[in-house]
Amino acid sequence: MERAMMNYCDDCKVYVDGCLKYCPLCGKRLTDHPAENELYPYVTKKKFVDKRSLTMEYMAFATFVVICLCIVVNLLTWDGHPWFLAVAAPVLYAWVLVYIVILSDKSAGLKTLLQVVTLTAMFIAFDYVGGGFGWSYEVMMPLLLAVGIAYIDLYSYYHKSYWRENLLFAFLLLLLGFIPLILYLSGIWIALIPLILSTFASAITVLGILRFAFRQLKSEIQRRFHM
Repeated sequence: MERAMMNYCDDCKVYVDGCLKYCPLCGKRLTDHPAENELYPYVTKKKFVDKRSLTMEYMAFATFVVICLCIVVNLLTWDGHPWFLAVAAPVLYAWVLVYIVILSDKSAGLKTLLQVVTLTAMFIAFDYVGGGFGWSYEVMMPLLLAVGIAYIDLYSYYHKSYWRENLLFAFLLLLLGFIPLILYLSGIWIALIPLILSTFASAITVLGILRFAFRQLKSEIQRRFHM
C-alpha cells in the first residue's frame, strides 16, 4: 500500500492503514504525516519597556518645554536681562550630573571634565544675569579647574588600571587649567590663590604625564632590545 494512503502515529513512530483513525498499539489519534520537530521552541515576542529610560525621556521633554517657555517669556517681557539663563543653566547641569555622572558607566575622566565645564558655564550664566561682576571666571573657574585636575590625578594614581581611558581627559583638563594664567597674563584680573592652585595642578599633571611617558618609553626600549 502506498504511504500516501497511510496515517502515522507520533508516539509509536509507525505508519498504519489509512482507514484507521486511532493507533491500534497505543490508541492515540493518528495524523496524516509525522509532526515536525522544532530545534527551538516557539517563544512569543514580548516588547520590553525600560521604565527608567521612558521616565528619562519624559523628563527630557518636560525640561525642553520649560526652557523654551522661559525663553519665550523672557523675550516677550524683555528688559535687557536674559534671566532665562539662570533657569536653563542649573537644569542642564542637573541633567549632566544625574544622567552622565550618576547613572552612566562613563570613565571618571569624562565625568570630571563634564562636571568642571558645566559647573563653570552655570556660574558664568549666574554671573552674567546677576550683573557681570566677573566672580565666575576670576574665582570659580580656576578653583573648579584646580579641584577637577587634582581629583583626576588622585583617581589615576589610586586606580592605575584605568589610566588609559583617563589620559585624554586629564590632558584636556590640564590644558584648561592654564586658561586662568593666560587670562592673567593678558591683563584680566584673576584671584591669586585660585590662579596659583589651577596653575600648580596643571604643572604637576604635566610632570606626571611626562614621567609616565618616559617610563613607558624606557620599558618599550628594554623590551625590544632585551636590555
